[in-house]
Amino acid sequence: MAEILTFDAGTSALKCSVFDENGELLGACTADYVTFYPNEGYAQQNVPEILSACVEAVSRLSQKLSLAKIDCIGLTGTMNGCALIDADGKPLYPNIIHLDTRAVTQVETLRSELGASGFYALTGNRPDVHYGLPKLMWLKQHEPDVYKRAWKAVNTKDVIYGFLTGLHGRSDYSDASLFGALNIHTRAWDTDVIAASGIDGGKLPDIYPSHYTGAGLSESAARLLGLRSGIPVAIGAGDGPATTHGSGVFDENGAYLTVGSSAWAAALSKTPCIDERMRAFNYTDMDERFVTVCGTVQCAATALDYALKTILGITGDDGGINFARAEKLCMSAPAGAHGLVYVPTLMGERCPWWDPLARGSLMGLTLTHTRADIVRAVYEGVAQELNLCVKVLRDNGIAADKLILSGGALKSSALRALFPSVFSARARVHLNPREATSLGAAICAGVGAGIWKDFAEAAKAVKTGAELHPDAADAAVYEKQSRVFAALYAQTADAMHALYDLQQEL
Repeated sequence: MAEILTFDAGTSALKCSVFDENGELLGACTADYVTFYPNEGYAQQNVPEILSACVEAVSRLSQKLSLAKIDCIGLTGTMNGCALIDADGKPLYPNIIHLDTRAVTQVETLRSELGASGFYALTGNRPDVHYGLPKLMWLKQHEPDVYKRAWKAVNTKDVIYGFLTGLHGRSDYSDASLFGALNIHTRAWDTDVIAASGIDGGKLPDIYPSHYTGAGLSESAARLLGLRSGIPVAIGAGDGPATTHGSGVFDENGAYLTVGSSAWAAALSKTPCIDERMRAFNYTDMDERFVTVCGTVQCAATALDYALKTILGITGDDGGINFARAEKLCMSAPAGAHGLVYVPTLMGERCPWWDPLARGSLMGLTLTHTRADIVRAVYEGVAQELNLCVKVLRDNGIAADKLILSGGALKSSALRALFPSVFSARARVHLNPREATSLGAAICAGVGAGIWKDFAEAAKAVKTGAELHPDAADAAVYEKQSRVFAALYAQTADAMHALYDLQQEL
């Protein structure tokens, strides 16, 4: 029975897992690291801490099960980042991650040089602060000495690949396509975008297929990890495509939704989706025959947890959120929360508004609303924000009427109950919703190593539960609520921006 070891680098921790060829999770351990927010809009990690977490997580895992028979290694991690390294793989600056929004001026430069629609037509993505390209432009302007010394700008999983193999400066098509300089049609670095950005194109990584396993675990890394050297290591894919395949989606129009700290709704397409309003974004799948069409919300479980803990104070003696109490309150209130709406845009928003200055709100409060109504509104607000992404898929010809649900937040029975009615879609919940991304990394490596002949065969390793159906009465309420919810941004955007300006002054 083949065994696959995976490294999944998230926002706050590194997860190391082992799967067999049937998709069964044999064991998993995590090691934490810190995401720093040193200034408004900044979000960065120290690369050495990520690599130390790899060693720590493997060490913990080896105490639970034998790692002597690992057949290959798969990698995944957060996308949209920018980590500068020298030719030896040494990090020169903290890894600027997807949450970082500092590069506002650099985005304006790209817009002025190419036009927002021109940039979108080339890359399948609008110029936006979350992508790696404007972050690299920011580094060139504000850290010129670091930029000059940098050999390559890579992403989170790429620094792990270099650590494992000794081969640095490599990435895959999925991470490259969400860096912001890849032509989504030709799948090569676009010379017009590079010229408009003013960066040195030589600093961009060499691109390989996600499932490429032409390099093995180096002797030095093997000693540190306690593994045998030479184990094939896949280049890997970003957490988006990893979650796609770890959710069981492998063919055109297959759709899924994953909910963690952030969340997204996505589907596979044979061609990029050039949405006329530039709401959706596109990135190459780990199966390079496809493009993922995706809509991402910036805060999902993060916004839910913030409201439950900081606003409502639904906590236990240990200070942690009392989810059992929160979910009981949520389900005791009616669908629609008596007209109360929570807008969870606490760190700006991507799809569909693409506004880094968007701010969150709780709207419609009256003296008649109960604590249960407020809790219900919080859960529904997260669901409705994701519903905006589902609607973008449908606007572009993707049915999204059957969804696979995954992600750590799916431990919530309330969200599982709400989602089918909010989305007006049938749904199946991943049997290991917290493991979908890591399982996708295993699938990527397994296809590359020949454990599965292709991604369709590998999809059989994904297990889901019984099909969930919308409640007709609740779905009717949520359709009305969704129209109000969708209108709120346009009606309050100026106020959000004024509040942002005020927050900078105070």
